[in-house]
Amino acid sequence: MLTTPQRITVGLSLLGTVAVILLIMLFARRRVPTLPITFIAPRFNPVVAIENTRVLAEDYPDRITGSEGARRAAEYLRTEFRNRGYQVSDNTFTLWLRGERVQGDNVIAEIPGQISETVAVIAHYDGQTTSHQAAEDNASGVGVLLELAHVWRDQPHHHGLIFVATDAEEWGMIGARALAAFFHSQSTTAIISVDYLNRGRAPALGIDCSGQLGGYTPLWLRQVLVEAGQAQGVPVAEPGAVWEWAERALEVSAQDQGPLVRAGIPALNISTLTKEYAASRRRYHTTEDVFRDFDPQSFRMLGATVEQAVDALDRLPQIESSMNYWRLSRESYLPDGVVRLIQLLGLVPILLAGLFAAVNFEKDRPPQATVALVRPLAFLIPALLALATLYALTAANILPRWELYPATPKDPFLYHIPASVAVVLALAFLVGYGILRLLKTRLAEPPSYSGKKRVLYLWLCVAVLCSFLLNPYAMWIFLGLFAYMARLLHPPRKPSLRAADALMLLVGAVPFVAVLYRFGAEIFLGWRILWYLVLQTAYHVWSPIAAVVFLLSTVLWILLFRISVFGKFSGMRPPGAGHGARPS
Repeated sequence: MLTTPQRITVGLSLLGTVAVILLIMLFARRRVPTLPITFIAPRFNPVVAIENTRVLAEDYPDRITGSEGARRAAEYLRTEFRNRGYQVSDNTFTLWLRGERVQGDNVIAEIPGQISETVAVIAHYDGQTTSHQAAEDNASGVGVLLELAHVWRDQPHHHGLIFVATDAEEWGMIGARALAAFFHSQSTTAIISVDYLNRGRAPALGIDCSGQLGGYTPLWLRQVLVEAGQAQGVPVAEPGAVWEWAERALEVSAQDQGPLVRAGIPALNISTLTKEYAASRRRYHTTEDVFRDFDPQSFRMLGATVEQAVDALDRLPQIESSMNYWRLSRESYLPDGVVRLIQLLGLVPILLAGLFAAVNFEKDRPPQATVALVRPLAFLIPALLALATLYALTAANILPRWELYPATPKDPFLYHIPASVAVVLALAFLVGYGILRLLKTRLAEPPSYSGKKRVLYLWLCVAVLCSFLLNPYAMWIFLGLFAYMARLLHPPRKPSLRAADALMLLVGAVPFVAVLYRFGAEIFLGWRILWYLVLQTAYHVWSPIAAVVFLLSTVLWILLFRISVFGKFSGMRPPGAGHGARPS
């Protein structure tokens, strides 16, 4: 694909780019600022919070959004907030759930402050179809919420305070999304979501910062929670640098902070961690999630930390901060502009190789060059027809609609692929394949194997640039290594070179497979994570543009694999037959 001098030039550019990036990371990193947090003696009572949890879990079970159980729970929460002296209102909304339109209900409790800005604490009260009491997830969070509302009722505070029991968290954080306009109207400084207190003694707390389809918790708010925990003698774990990059790439949140961060409102989620991880995962979203073995110390850890954080937020001036930093460690981070520069610099060797491939393609210009250049796009036809069919099935509610995310983890909907939907999608793909077979005889191919690889690499550069514009974090996880490996491919003349090409392409796919495996294990799906990706596409978790870029990248990987390892794709002749391959 590239001449020897061109390979050397690209290799030197890669070494230079890596050196420059390392220097930038070394000298442009900044220290995470320490915030002025004054210790307070917490008034939070963990015993009362646990009793609040028991009442909601045992007396108000089956709190599925839109159900009678959810309506009873919402009325109970209104009464509890009123009894604590708060002004109570409702924020209702509608959503798709299992192909039906249902109504959700956020319960809002407010108390004014000395200024118009507010601080909010929220926790979702809805449960899952696969559970009953939903005690840990998330009667426990509401138990903490009610006790914090009691604590702050009589305490002096500068900001107005808002406590919200949110609905429909289990179905894509739809209740929190419905609150975004309300919080903007209240000039809300920050929001703390409380979701999931595990049974037993917690070793530490954890915070979640990912936005839903974009955004990330501002650094200063993360620091408020970390330092609030330190003030109370409580360790608070936060995402490390690698995991933060992955979260920014996926842009899929699992807690109520997600849509609020997406709306530009500083928010995060806090929960307890557990030493009994396997047992916690077994109970998660099942009928085993009942009120049992809650530890007052764990509730004290979380309640006191949030109380300290609310006090700090009440004292701090409003802080303007970008959500696009990248935190390297507990002590340091890179600001937005530096992160963007590093991401752009990484493109240099890829685009340089693409430029050389374009020059070589033009120099060896084959007959019908334009047709040969667009030929790889024909292989997208089956996938694009299946994608359009998927969107049509969802719009017609043949594939049962959900508001945004597919069903919550462990819901049976995720484990049974509807036969009618699968058959229609397969037929659409086969029709697209038939169209492709008709077109292939009319589309010219580059005359050499080098020419074919150049064309595929040029389209890979297009996919890289489109992906970069959509989300540079995602581009570097899913396409960066693939793009680097693809430019190193050899002419597939010997078995050893074919083996090397296969290995390089497999290495290029490792990040995607690893994230897919981790995500599938995290939400209990295993191989069905592939079906989950189809559902995410159907419900527009990924935009149509992102879906097309993904399909293009997948097709390019398959074509490169076939031509590099087997010496052909779509009926190409083997090496030495007819065209006579020239070295890459």
